[in-house]
Amino acid sequence: VDIIHGKGTGALRKRIADFLSQHPRVKSYRLGEWNEGGTGATVVELTEH
Repeated sequence: VDIIHGKGTGALRKRIADFLSQHPRVKSYRLGEWNEGGTGATVVELTEH
């Protein structure tokens, strides 16, 4: 799953990371690579259901 939050001040990026770090279905997450939106996007890998 790709979450596009924009670069801005980083406030939304931090809130998203806080949420993802505690969600049981999130296997991993990272900021996007340069061709995925860079720091303006978060790439999320979910666990199997």
